[in-house]
Amino acid sequence: MKYKINGFLYYDATDATLSIDDNGTSDTHLSITANALLYFLLQNPGVITRDEIMQKVWDDNGLTSSNSNLNQYLSLLRKSFRNYQIENAIITVARGRLELSKDLVIEVIDGNQLHPLFINQEESAQEPNESAEVADSSTATATELPEQTEEQERNWMMASAVLFTAALVLLWTAIISERSINIVQLNQVSDQVCELFSNEKMINSEMGKSYKLSFDAVREKLSLECNDDRRFIFYYSDKFKNKGLGRTFMAQCAKNENNPYAYCDNYFYYSWK
Repeated sequence: MKYKINGFLYYDATDATLSIDDNGTSDTHLSITANALLYFLLQNPGVITRDEIMQKVWDDNGLTSSNSNLNQYLSLLRKSFRNYQIENAIITVARGRLELSKDLVIEVIDGNQLHPLFINQEESAQEPNESAEVADSSTATATELPEQTEEQERNWMMASAVLFTAALVLLWTAIISERSINIVQLNQVSDQVCELFSNEKMINSEMGKSYKLSFDAVREKLSLECNDDRRFIFYYSDKFKNKGLGRTFMAQCAKNENNPYAYCDNYFYYSWK
């Protein structure tokens, strides 16, 4: 779905971008979670509680919600709007509730009402009714089936034995294959405020310095800030510095003692810039 905000700023919920007509120079790429939060606020105008936002944007999509996560993404969205000279786009009202500013002029510029992140929610809501219809149909037809003969039962038993044997073979193959899996080892590049990891070893200080400069360029382009609660994983191909071409990957992960990479926002570009 696409919106025009204040007559000049375009928001594309599918591409997760904020843009103006300047040939992409000022485009802002939103993370998956920031995009879902902005889309939800646009779809639900007026005052809305923090609990409802966390339920719909985080919990219903299998993510772990918290007030700190919500505050972080609210701050990121407000900063993104300030880049386009729009202040106080998201307002906090009484008892910590939230709403989009009434000063925003929002226009829908296409007819697609579904955002990819919320399609699963609508499908899951329809599944109980569909399951009930299938169950009723099965019950109605079950009494009409003829009884199986002894020969049919023997055939079913033989088929079951063949399937069971095939399953055992596949399981054994999977166990053998698992032994040959190579686990990616992440190496720490920086332990400063921006805690940075790479799948490559920094063989000298110059390589580490160059890697850190490339990471900062991508992070600043995405408007991501460093803090003590986040760690980053970064990778880029050798062509990164050649006019911005080549594969580029960055993950921004919340720190967790049990699983340090349990919750991450991922960014991937085949051709950067």
